[in-house]
Amino acid sequence: MIKKEYICPKGKESMVVIEDLSMKIQEGATIILGFAGAGLIGTIITNTLVEQITDVKEIGFVTSNLLPPISVFYQGVLKNPFRVYYSAQHNLIIGVVEVPFQIPSAYNDLSKTICNWALSEDVKAHEILVFQGYHKHGLIDDFPVHYASEADMVETFEKIDLEKFEKGIISGPEATIINEALTNKLKVAALFTPVYQIPTPEGAAAILEVLNSLYNFNIDISKLIEQGKEIKVKMLELADKSQEFQRQQIPEDGKERYTQYYQ
Repeated sequence: MIKKEYICPKGKESMVVIEDLSMKIQEGATIILGFAGAGLIGTIITNTLVEQITDVKEIGFVTSNLLPPISVFYQGVLKNPFRVYYSAQHNLIIGVVEVPFQIPSAYNDLSKTICNWALSEDVKAHEILVFQGYHKHGLIDDFPVHYASEADMVETFEKIDLEKFEKGIISGPEATIINEALTNKLKVAALFTPVYQIPTPEGAAAILEVLNSLYNFNIDISKLIEQGKEIKVKMLELADKSQEFQRQQIPEDGKERYTQYYQ
């Protein structure tokens, strides 16, 4: 099937700024975008890639009039909240997004800007990959990874025995990127895993394992797994304390007492 040769216009409120023009992006790059969504898995995944891929360089950032009034810094060094990195070894562009937009519709403008830049003469990217966590109640013992992709990318995931989601809805910034990419010649796919309401490093580790298989990365996930175990221990401690508190509210005779009455 021949896909329509359509390149979307750039968004009106956002812009990709490339500061390091000496870094030539090879044609056919993969773009991995990590948004600050459920479980923060996107942000954890992309920051881990930046930390461990040896030749990664920060080449620029994305700016928008619709970004919230939030700044970030690491070890006292101020950072742009939406940074763009590139690895020539893997022909990989990494977008690290560490703040959520206050206005959901802002992502529509952002997705146009990103896809327009990805298809520009300076980049000519091949595919975009995004991530989405889905909430699961209670402790999660297993973090399976599933995918949803365009039909001509299915074989890529089947080769590594990844299971697909048969049906579902994707929401948030990932959805705007997917919808925009589907209208043009960029291939696009999403990876999913269960997450808590809090940062879920084990979910990020599960997806990073898949990325190791897909792109021949050599990302060490042991630290993320340990962090996940520590979070589970703390959650169990909180659950025990909650149960103990509830037991203390029951009188020794086992009879419930009411000190107030509302009608």
